[in-house]
Amino acid sequence: MPREVDAEQRLADIAAATIRVARSAGSHAVTIRSVAKELGGSTTLVTNYLPSRAALILNALDRGRDRWQVALDESLAGAAPADRFAAVIEWSLTTGPDEPVLRALILEIVANADREPDLRTALHRESSAYQRLLVEEARVAGYVDPEHVAGLAYLLVRGSYVASAEDPARWDEAQLREVIHATLAVQPRTRADAAPGAHQRTT
Repeated sequence: MPREVDAEQRLADIAAATIRVARSAGSHAVTIRSVAKELGGSTTLVTNYLPSRAALILNALDRGRDRWQVALDESLAGAAPADRFAAVIEWSLTTGPDEPVLRALILEIVANADREPDLRTALHRESSAYQRLLVEEARVAGYVDPEHVAGLAYLLVRGSYVASAEDPARWDEAQLREVIHATLAVQPRTRADAAPGAHQRTT
């Protein structure tokens, strides 16, 4: 009788193998065949659960997103309203062992979104959710124009993924943090909510 396989565990194993392939050979090397080889089996080991390369990439990102949500909740727990937006930005820039690879996979989605509808839909869903989070936390933090600040933050954070991929020696994590936090810190807030060092709205 065949041994029963836990589908969730198999998807987690496939995600881990996807990340290993991307780390060792680059995000472009992620294919059903390369991930199956990393797992030590045939392509059916992957296609029984994920039918396409797009699904393979999205599975890895979904697993990463679960961890990111836990980290975000921890970052926001107990944070004062004026500090919540900066906490979200800090969370967005935090780099663990898998983050550079996952961000490279996000760029892979961007590069292939026009050709792969599933990737385009996932990209739109993820980016929209992130922008809503930024707008809400910018509003909580008391920025005069939360939508403008959220848009600026979105461009800075997403741009940091490209910059760090292009020139990691120049744009390391510390440098990115310094530039992004400094840029956002000077955006005007209402007097009551202004954090130290932030511009205040004059009356």
